[in-house]
Amino acid sequence: MEEYNIEKAYVGDFIGIRGTVKIENGEHVAIGRNHWVGQGLEGIGSYLIWNDGSLSPGSGTWNMYVGSDTSTATTVSMTALVSPIGTAPGTAPNTTSLSGQYYSTSTTPVVLTWVATWNAGTVSGTLGEVGLYLYLSSYGVGGGGYFEGLASRLSAADGSFTAFTINTAAALTVTWTVSLVYA
Repeated sequence: MEEYNIEKAYVGDFIGIRGTVKIENGEHVAIGRNHWVGQGLEGIGSYLIWNDGSLSPGSGTWNMYVGSDTSTATTVSMTALVSPIGTAPGTAPNTTSLSGQYYSTSTTPVVLTWVATWNAGTVSGTLGEVGLYLYLSSYGVGGGGYFEGLASRLSAADGSFTAFTINTAAALTVTWTVSLVYA
């Protein structure tokens, strides 16, 4: 019997994913590093593929929620925000936008930016966590459809930013930027 040995392994393709979250509320500005939820990464990949060249936020494709928890560090599970502000899953922002472009032949980074703004007085209390939710496809599992799942999180408890009391006299804006680099 002939034996074969692998002398060299080569991995030449990879996707690097980075993300930052900027929180603005009046004079308060915080920038933190987002933490991915495994299933959320799959959702973003599917989202890019389905849109086939363009990105449009559409109706209900994604949403952001904020919470008041300051003692539970961010995890990689699909668990929702621990203490959402407002009725669960939380008070949705008043305005949202998604910008970015995906080119299947591009060698430049793909940059996606989600922006959510809560008008002054819309949310109040301590801001201790932020969650980015995407609609994930259940296509092929039970005949299709969508369910909303937590894609990425940011939490004060893991040191990503310092919790603060929301200034209700000013708007609260969260800018979530994701950069995907293919090589």
